[in-house]
Amino acid sequence: MEFHTILYAEDEEQTRLNYTNYLNRFFKEVYSVSNGEDALKQYEKNKPDILLLDINMPKINGLEVAKKIRTKDKKTRIIILTAHLEQDKLLFAAELNLTKYLPKPISRSELKNALNEAVSQLQEFKQDLDLVHLEEGFVWNKKSKKLKSSDVDVKLTKYEMLLLELLASQQNRIFNLDEISLHLWSDVEDLETNTTKLKDIIKRIRKKLPKTAIENIYGAGYKLNF
Repeated sequence: MEFHTILYAEDEEQTRLNYTNYLNRFFKEVYSVSNGEDALKQYEKNKPDILLLDINMPKINGLEVAKKIRTKDKKTRIIILTAHLEQDKLLFAAELNLTKYLPKPISRSELKNALNEAVSQLQEFKQDLDLVHLEEGFVWNKKSKKLKSSDVDVKLTKYEMLLLELLASQQNRIFNLDEISLHLWSDVEDLETNTTKLKDIIKRIRKKLPKTAIENIYGAGYKLNF
């Protein structure tokens, strides 16, 4: 938790102070607010990793705060605190991909378990972002720079790896020949020579990938379909 940030929204002052002090033991930064409107402002300003929201807050309640954030952010983990577990609110909360929905009063051990779960989910999400899924079960790992087919490593040459690294760096991006040459060979030499070498590399790597993985966009360059 020490590398993560959390936003805590609770309108009851003493409870907020007590739990803010508790949260400060674990998190790099704790942003503490007393209502839903300020919670949204702090979220926009600081983009915390985890939100701990009381459901019954002034101005905007905790579920409405979560709903607004979920329209554009699926990653941030959200824990909702409430004094009353109402069935209709539980059904609504299920759509928000919450980490936990905790009844109050909560013990510190219950809260700690929920926070640990939120951190684990953040780590899983980060790992998913490192993976580029292609057709036919092929997966490129941006972090390890490895290509797998059905969990079996696909051997790549240095230049095949560099090419895949570039093409997988941005979805739907078409990379022109100069951009690819600069990434593969550090400088742009004779364009005709580089183009010939590049076509040979693409020809070889296509044999190791799904047939439609690398697309040649006439007059523009190459893109990876994922």
